[in-house]
Amino acid sequence: MKDETKLFYDLTAETTAQEWYENDILMPTIKEFVSLLPPNPKILDLGCGPGHEAKRLASTGADVTGIDYSHECIRIAKKRSPECKFEVLDFRNIDDSFGQFDGIFASGSLIHLNLDELPDVISGITGILKENSFFLMIIQDGEGINEKYTNIEVDGKVLRRPVYCYTKNYLCGLTGKFGLKLIQEGYLDKSLIEQNWRNYIFKRI
Repeated sequence: MKDETKLFYDLTAETTAQEWYENDILMPTIKEFVSLLPPNPKILDLGCGPGHEAKRLASTGADVTGIDYSHECIRIAKKRSPECKFEVLDFRNIDDSFGQFDGIFASGSLIHLNLDELPDVISGITGILKENSFFLMIIQDGEGINEKYTNIEVDGKVLRRPVYCYTKNYLCGLTGKFGLKLIQEGYLDKSLIEQNWRNYIFKRI
């Protein structure tokens, strides 16, 4: 992720919070995911932004930790979702300092990783998942860069925050190298599927 990607999320953190704390389109997705986990699971929200989905995860009874490398997003998350724990962290540098999790929720965050970065992050994710636990990723389907979401104007300046697309076959092959198995294509609202989003749920085996 380039500096412009981080700058984008710092600059748009407040407007993102205003929009997404009111938009519960992912709530059915969250409920489906949590139903796979033990009661009161420990969940990591990977690339949590300003904490909107972390708050929804916590509403199911989960113990939620959110990480993001945008300081502004984490500032807002701590203010708006005090029932969760939040830390400023680039998930490319994730380690076991937070312990292990029953589930990892990555909604629209791994899309900013290129082909060279993604394997190391998947390896790090696997290292903090408990055995027989679950990992959800919501990504853009396809190959290469989705230019529609990449060049975004903020405050009169066009920022380039690359959005990488990945196929189901590629992700299954990659995650399989780290002991993860695709168990299902998770629920997503039809409107999100039409925008090329996909939800894949993996199990650590």
